Amino acid sequence: MGLAESKADPPPRVVLVPPLFERDHRGRSRMANSSYDFLFAKPALKWLFHDYIDNDAHAVLRLSPGEDPRVSITARFHSSLRSNKHRDVIVAEQNSGSMTLRYQVDPAEPLTFLDVKVGKQGNSAQARACYFDVANKWGAFASVPLTVGHSVSPVFGVRYSSPVVTAGGMISPTDSKLHCLWLAGRSNGFTAGIQFRPHGPMTQPLQYMHSKGFSQMSEDIAEHINYAVAYSPQQGSTFGKGTFTAAVEVQGQKQLVVSFLHHQAVQRLSHNPLEHQDVVGVTNYLDVGLQVVSSLVPAELGQGNGDPASIPLPTTDAAELQLAAAWQANKNTLVKAMVGTGGVMAAVAFKAWWQPSFWAALSAGFDFRMRHPKLGLTLGSENYGNIRYERSQKQAAFGRSLVQRHVALPEDLANEAGEGLLVQKQDLNNVALLGQMQTESSQYL
Repeated sequence: MGLAESKADPPPRVVLVPPLFERDHRGRSRMANSSYDFLFAKPALKWLFHDYIDNDAHAVLRLSPGEDPRVSITARFHSSLRSNKHRDVIVAEQNSGSMTLRYQVDPAEPLTFLDVKVGKQGNSAQARACYFDVANKWGAFASVPLTVGHSVSPVFGVRYSSPVVTAGGMISPTDSKLHCLWLAGRSNGFTAGIQFRPHGPMTQPLQYMHSKGFSQMSEDIAEHINYAVAYSPQQGSTFGKGTFTAAVEVQGQKQLVVSFLHHQAVQRLSHNPLEHQDVVGVTNYLDVGLQVVSSLVPAELGQGNGDPASIPLPTTDAAELQLAAAWQANKNTLVKAMVGTGGVMAAVAFKAWWQPSFWAALSAGFDFRMRHPKLGLTLGSENYGNIRYERSQKQAAFGRSLVQRHVALPEDLANEAGEGLLVQKQDLNNVALLGQMQTESSQYL
């Protein structure tokens, strides 16, 4: 035609952004619990120190029909594995399991819901309902046992939650017991809170003051109060720089807990021969956590005639120091390791993003106190949907498009050629882009 055919432009070079290894389910029922237990990086530290990395066998199944994602079912199984030192074998103890059937009014806002939970241990069954008004920032919730003659009493609670302050309480009217009171606030990256969990009926403090005096009653109340402060700066894009939380907590005037958690998303070169040639890098997620527990009670004042071991610690291994790290190399592989005064543990997890998805994790370690090895196994399945790296408006999970890669920047291409360090892409820590649920009320305390 008199004109030379022009070659098609080559596809853009890309850096892969894998979805997070696990969906965040820790906040789905938080409006039916004390906010204090979900602040100060407590859920993230629990995931880092315990999930996939303990010496127990776990299995979890999460299903939600695509036709109506308001309905979901969660089944769990747990078996404690302990080493028999005499026969050098691993035996199972304390098997337990539960199943929860849940309905929430809005699939995109999991704060108003109704669920029924049946547990194997003790043949327990309970129904729970929660209502939270996002516009007015207040809510009410209740938990009622369904088993006749069960020792658990109904619990009712009210709360107020906003992005800057939260307050609430939980009571059991049938036995006149106050379960919990909490108050917390957040400003300029600082979060502070206090929680009161008394033991016994609400009339007990008055009886105690009448018999022992106000000072003794104050000391008794102080033993059931926890308070904490944390600093986690919020500043624009955190990609490449990471986010961190530093927290200090006093538990019942007996223990001082100092915690630090750092999350970072970094890019590395991709040398996977199975990937397309336009892929020049992949994003990794790194989490590092440190927790130190120190007793505030002198040994001679502790229970058991000054035995320091009599002072309870918040972890099952009674560890005074724990250091853990997690590395997600891609969408399929997660590696975790933990070392502390109680022992050392490591785990590797693999996830297949099928429909439904499936994951398996194997952990191994050594207990310094008991002087024997530890093994753990975790299996799970979830019909979350097919998560892919590619950008696709048609590829969605429950109505949300999944954008899983970005065009490589000139700095990325220069790094591939060995000409410089990577300059991280902005806003890549947006959890909505990583396959996580993000709603208007996600920032509420």
